Amino acid sequence: MTGFDPVHFVSRIGRRLIMEFEDAGNAGTPGLIGVSREHPARVQLAKLLPEFVSIGSGIVIDSYNTKSKQQDIVVFERDFCPIYSINDAPEATYYPVEGVAAVGEVKSTMSKASLFDALDKIKSVKLLKRYSQKEDHGLGPLSSFRPFGSSLDFAATSETEYDQIHKFRDQVYGFIFCNSFAQSPESILDNLIEYQILNGHEYMPNIIISLNNGFVQGMKASDMSLQYSPLTSDSFSYIPTIEHAFAYLVNDLRQHIREGRSVPLQALDRYMTSMTGALPACTARRFGVRNQS
Repeated sequence: MTGFDPVHFVSRIGRRLIMEFEDAGNAGTPGLIGVSREHPARVQLAKLLPEFVSIGSGIVIDSYNTKSKQQDIVVFERDFCPIYSINDAPEATYYPVEGVAAVGEVKSTMSKASLFDALDKIKSVKLLKRYSQKEDHGLGPLSSFRPFGSSLDFAATSETEYDQIHKFRDQVYGFIFCNSFAQSPESILDNLIEYQILNGHEYMPNIIISLNNGFVQGMKASDMSLQYSPLTSDSFSYIPTIEHAFAYLVNDLRQHIREGRSVPLQALDRYMTSMTGALPACTARRFGVRNQS
């Protein structure tokens, strides 16, 4: 009797998603096709990721009045991240970036145009700024942090303080997920370099998965090692593994959710500051004195 193989199980989910992508092509309008492709990816990821996160879609915002482009997949903290949704419409659902761990784009066939569209959407989230206030707990002014899924924040040292710009565990994880590449892998890499030169490596996605081709991820050229984040990479690499591509994405996401960090939950109060400011001019009456006789 053979044992259960979790990697093979997750890879089979990836293969099922290929069929669901193809079935979604019969949904009718381009908008319905897109939604039909995004939904199964969200459902499957929800089953495989830690239970303290949920999967949605919509727009990510920060407290500096900046918003992202529409995101196909938003991985957010289930218990802490408030969701501002207008009539439960995905295109009008907003998630504060402090409670968002990852975002993803779902494409059918990855052409240069669809790749650049997905890259623009990932970049729009990585540009958002989590509110981080430096406090002095005896080691000088430093930014505290908290692990995803936890309500507890930790006072930092100079080595451990929260830093969204320079520390990859403090960034929002971004991924692109497609059925197949419309171009050769070499062309995909050339397109990525073109976009990176124009926009900066720090806004690039953490990984690009093609169920029929393999995956693309950052690499450090000196030792040919794959890198978890574009912040530690100096190259892009293509790995032509089809069988385990989806399992690799799931493992990467799980690792980021376990080890990624955000800022203390008090930062979420900034989204409601208009409710706690000074009161407008109002009419008032003082309490009266009750007659004791």
